[in-house]
Parts: sequence; structure tokens; C-alpha cells
Amino acid sequence: MKLFSRQRGLSLIELMIGILLSSMLLLGVLQVFQSNTSASRTQTAFSRVQESGRFAIDLLSKKIRAADYWGCAPDQNSIVNHLVNPTGVFDSIGADGVQGINDAASETIGSKAVKAGTDVLILSGTVDACAGGGRMVAPAVATPGSPVVRGDCPVVAGDIVLLANCKAGDVVAVSSISGETSRTITQGSTLQEVYGADSKILKPYRTKYFISASQAGENSLFVNDESGNTQELVPGIEDMQVSYGRDTSGDGVVNIWQSAENNLVNMEQVTAIKLELLVASEAGAAVGAQTVTRLDGTQSNYNDGRLRKLYVATVKVRNRGSM
Repeated sequence: MKLFSRQRGLSLIELMIGILLSSMLLLGVLQVFQSNTSASRTQTAFSRVQESGRFAIDLLSKKIRAADYWGCAPDQNSIVNHLVNPTGVFDSIGADGVQGINDAASETIGSKAVKAGTDVLILSGTVDACAGGGRMVAPAVATPGSPVVRGDCPVVAGDIVLLANCKAGDVVAVSSISGETSRTITQGSTLQEVYGADSKILKPYRTKYFISASQAGENSLFVNDESGNTQELVPGIEDMQVSYGRDTSGDGVVNIWQSAENNLVNMEQVTAIKLELLVASEAGAAVGAQTVTRLDGTQSNYNDGRLRKLYVATVKVRNRGSM
């Protein structure tokens, strides 16, 4: 009992050894935590880059494949434009389905400044004016002038539409629509054809895809439509480079790959488009120095902690050339 009563606590040496061992254990725990946190940030960044890149490529690929569709009208010369002083997309219906701007310098689209050095992709064509909710029907009187659509087709007065069959096409402005089950379109022009159930009623569009800064301060993929509306599509897209494949011999095979700057006068020969999208994660992805190699062999070095990945796709313009 006397021996136990003389034990008052730990000595200084024992206390220092205990603190040292506890510190080493805590340091190990902190290192494991930091490693797991860093791995988690990197994995989250990789997931975002992968999601943004795939979505952007899929979206642009779908739009490229559908570009330059003007119904089954034989060619541009078979389409008559009845609009008075048409401008913008409405002055080139039947042509110019694929255009672009190479290495934008001081370009502004809508209210957004295009990021310098990036490309702009411009696609035109038509979509179903009835949006899948109706179709054209045979008019009661078989004379050109007043086409008829089903009552569930959402065409309204003021719309500009392309009426087309496999013989011809007419671009008109809808002045009024009357009827319920079958709606007669009044447009004030003498048409080339009697457009009935074998015809299409289509709405023209022109969309511009480009890179610009978002409200959050990062670069994103934007779209500008024929009405002038600009919308952010995919965040984290830092760069877009577009190459245009021309079929110069008419055999359905791409002979030349060029930028828009070099072949604007020959854009009607473009049958395929090659996209390069550089996608970046948010800051703090716990990534060290990274080098990205482009298709032309140029390299860019980054050391800002962001993860970057280059996505590449070659897309056929289905409405041009051979399948």
C-alpha cells in the first residue's frame, strides 16, 4: 500500500513520449484524410468533365447530323422565297446549312463576347412546324394558294414556314389561320404546288454554337438561335475547334479538311465536321501539372489545379452527299 501511495502521476519523460506517439498517430490520420479528400475531389472533377464532354459532343453531333434539311425539295433553285426583303436565316433557306467562324477575334453573338481563339459553328435547316402534333392534309380545292394542316398543328399567324414536297418548295409568312379540325393557312402568295398530304410544313432555324464566359466566370458552350436568344448549354467548355471536311469530287468521300476561314466559299461541299472540345473541371480538383495535346500536334500546359480532357468527334452531315 505504501508503494502505491507514492505514485502521484506521469513523469515529464513519460508525458513527452505519450504526446509524441499521439502526434504521430494524429499525423497519420490526417494524411489518410487528406489523401481521401484529394482523391474524392479528383474523382468528382473527372466525373464532371466526362459528363460535360459527352453531353456537349452528343448534342452538337445530333445538330450537325440534322443540319441542311429543307424537306425533300430537289435543290435550292426549286424553292421560291415569297418574303419581302428577307433577312438573316430567312434569306438563305435551302442553302448555307453549314457555316462557321475560325479563331474568333472580337466576335460578339447576342450580348456575349466569343472567347478569342475559339471557333463558332453555325448550323441551319428546318424542323417540323407541327412539332409532331399534326401534319398537312389535302385542301378542299386543288389550287395553289391555301394549304391546310390538321387542327392539332401549332402553327400560328406570324410564323414563317417552308412548304415543300419532292417537286418544289415555297417560303411564306402565315398571315392568318382559320378552322378547327382542319386549319386553312392564308399567306397571300401564289404557290408553285398544291401542298397536300404528301407535303411537309417546316420551320427554318439558324443556330450559332460558341464559347463564352458564363455568369459564374467560367467558360461555357452557348447557343444563339434565329430569334436572337442566347442560352448557356454546357459549363466547363474552354475551347472549341471545328474542321470541315469537303467532298471536292462528289464521290461521297472527304478529300480536304479545312477551317472555316479557308473554305467559306466552298461550304456547300462540306459533308462532315470534326469537333474538338476542351473540357475543364472546377478549380481545386487536386490535379498537378497537365499537358493537353491537340489534333494538330500543338500542346498546352496547365498548372492551375483543374482537370482537363480533350473530346474529339467526326460527324457526317446526313443531308449532304452519300450516306
